Amino acid sequence: MTLFACATVFAEPHNWQIVDATLQQQLESNPELALQQAQELLKKENYSPDSNRAAWFALNEVIAHAQISMGLYDEAAHIANHLYKTHDSRLFTEYKARAILLKAMLAERHNDVEQTKETVQEGLALLANSKVSLNQSLQADLYSLLSKGYRESADYANALKYAKRAIELANNDSSRLARFHNKIGVIYDYTGNVELALKHHDLSLRLRQATDNQQGISDSLYNIGEIYRDMGRFPQALKHFLQALKVDESLGNPYHVANSHGKLGQVYLAMGKVDLALEHINHGIYITKKMNAPSDMAWQKSNLARAYIAKKQFDKALNIANDALQLAVAAKAKRTEHTVRMVLLDIFIAQKRVDKAAEQIDLLLSMANTGLQYQSELHKVSAQLYEQSGDTRNAYSALKRFVETQQKLHEYIEQRQSERVTQNVEVIRQEQALKLLQKEQALQQAKLDNLELQRKMVFLVLLLLVGVALMIYFRLRAKQKLANLSADMLATNLREKNQLLSDVSHELRTPLAALKLSIELLEHNIEPDTEKAYRKVHQKIAQLDHLIADIYRSAQYDNNVMQLIKQRVELNELVKDVVSDFKPQFDAQDQALDVEFMSEQLMCEVDPERFKQILINLLNNSLAYTHKNGQTHLCLQVVNLANKRRALLSVSDSEPGVTDEQLNKIFERFYRVDASRSRDSGGSGLGLAICKQIVLAHEGEIIAEHSDYGGITFKVLIDID
Repeated sequence: MTLFACATVFAEPHNWQIVDATLQQQLESNPELALQQAQELLKKENYSPDSNRAAWFALNEVIAHAQISMGLYDEAAHIANHLYKTHDSRLFTEYKARAILLKAMLAERHNDVEQTKETVQEGLALLANSKVSLNQSLQADLYSLLSKGYRESADYANALKYAKRAIELANNDSSRLARFHNKIGVIYDYTGNVELALKHHDLSLRLRQATDNQQGISDSLYNIGEIYRDMGRFPQALKHFLQALKVDESLGNPYHVANSHGKLGQVYLAMGKVDLALEHINHGIYITKKMNAPSDMAWQKSNLARAYIAKKQFDKALNIANDALQLAVAAKAKRTEHTVRMVLLDIFIAQKRVDKAAEQIDLLLSMANTGLQYQSELHKVSAQLYEQSGDTRNAYSALKRFVETQQKLHEYIEQRQSERVTQNVEVIRQEQALKLLQKEQALQQAKLDNLELQRKMVFLVLLLLVGVALMIYFRLRAKQKLANLSADMLATNLREKNQLLSDVSHELRTPLAALKLSIELLEHNIEPDTEKAYRKVHQKIAQLDHLIADIYRSAQYDNNVMQLIKQRVELNELVKDVVSDFKPQFDAQDQALDVEFMSEQLMCEVDPERFKQILINLLNNSLAYTHKNGQTHLCLQVVNLANKRRALLSVSDSEPGVTDEQLNKIFERFYRVDASRSRDSGGSGLGLAICKQIVLAHEGEIIAEHSDYGGITFKVLIDID
């Protein structure tokens, strides 16, 4: 779950439990991320004991647990003490007990065995005296810590009892069951029951792999490696410890990283690779120094002392072992003390200091956690030492004790074998229970998956129905739009057709009326000048022919039936040819026609006849609508537009000008700026529209602008290349 998702869930009442569960799972695999998310949520939501005590406590608890996992013990102790002092035992029993669990975990990490047991007993007593329903998971965690305290005190019977009690209270919690089976496996390993130790570690490993609990997997690999080490199967032990170290380093827990380095040092030492052993042991000591954990430091130094024994540097080994002994005794860590004294014994034997060796043997035999196997070995060593020193009486006594211990050991082994059968049955029962739990979890997951699938199916069906409905709606809407568009286009076409018929009839009526009048005058001999009347008749017929031709050409362009016959021509010559025809007409009307050609050739692929028609229509337009003594300027040049070379033909005339509105309509068919004057000038109203159609057929552009001379400028752009 991302931080955003966490914040969203926290925003709803009571949903903080979901986020708390998510963060608890995160603690197992990535404590650093859990710490970051909890701190940011606590800061963002601004929780307090007054606004939401449950969420405030849960987030602080996660932060403390993460800090403990990361070795930030001082920061975690500050939170634990604050939570402990903030909650009254009677009003907030469970919160108080959870704060006590944090304090007990910190005591255990500092190797303070007695403080750990004392703090755990306080929490268990608080829960036992409470009238509210007991939190069994919390009790299980407390019993687990109590078990570890007794294990460190070498009281394996109580350690096993409380570990089993923790399992009973775990309520099929896979994460807790994995932890507790791992602890039982360690206890069996310490008591020499390797078979049961491996069974419990295997159970733990399978549970952790099922939940992808990386730290748990590392713990199981570490403990299995420890068993292989005790069995003398060093390659297998090395493989497991290296895997555990890799996971520990990825998670960043200094406590576990230091322990893995220490165990690797032990294995390399047993394999005779002293330099590699020293490298790992020194690395473990370097990390442990930062943790303020005296028992761990004593254990790491005992490893270092053994490395120097292997290098035969006995004085240096002795100094290191004495430092380790002081730390172990101060921490009241009996098992670690036992380990250190065994190292001291080996040093004194190597130095042949019989009195010191005998002293250590007596101390080791007096320790409650020295098992029969160790006692047997110690008596045997004691007998050998006395024999070497010539003290036959004490040698005989030691040998006698060795024989007696061996007999007790055989009796113990027989008893343990009987117990082992019973315990194996129990382990089998637990395995079956685990398999049943896994099957139940798989069934629950299958039900959840099925429910999720049904939910998705319903959602998909609804989505499909909505999609079909939308498709039908948009299809009907598109159909209606198409129908409306067709109706609008039909109406527009009808209007344009009616307007065209009206315009054509209007354009034809005027020359026909004048033609009819001239014919009637000739018919009744009313016109005195018959030659003039005939000229008028011919003019009107020519005007009608020109109008009909223009209408025909415009219709051809509209229907895309007019085909251009393009060829490469020299535009300067083409323009000169047209201008030469118009020059006399401009002179006859006292109008100036200025032409500006290019100095070099301008070759362009056009239809020459159609291009001439463009120029003819534009010059006719200027000739017809420019005032007497007016001016028309024609220019041909090459311009570069949008990385293209284009031919620009511009025709500009003088007054009269037009308005912006008239300029926008100037290329429309039958549009005249001054209808009466245009009609008198003999124009059809189609010339400029035809110009535009020809230009577009050449994939060019034509525009109309206000002229600097006061009239209109027409610009025609045609691609050259």
